[in-house]
Amino acid sequence: MISEVTAEISKLYTDRIVTALVGIETDVSRVENVSVELAKEGYVEDVFIVTGGDYDIVVKVKCPDFNEFQEFLVGRLTKIPGIKSSKTMMVISIKKEMGKRVEE
Repeated sequence: MISEVTAEISKLYTDRIVTALVGIETDVSRVENVSVELAKEGYVEDVFIVTGGDYDIVVKVKCPDFNEFQEFLVGRLTKIPGIKSSKTMMVISIKKEMGKRVEE
């Protein structure tokens, strides 16, 4: 089932830039260390330490295509010590980015 979903998403994002928000739950004592490691990742555009919800950190990720995005999630994000769980929210449309409206 997961591979079928991944295949469908891959079709949608082939040759398209993938933007996603990733909510990350960490070990409480590792929030700062995890955020520093995330900030080193090339595809991570923004890192926010947050409070009052299910996540300790929210990152904005932008990859050149779905395969690179999948590699980031599976190959690199999961290897950062202190991350307990994550939830990925794929961006389907951008109306304003970096303070500027985006023309469609």
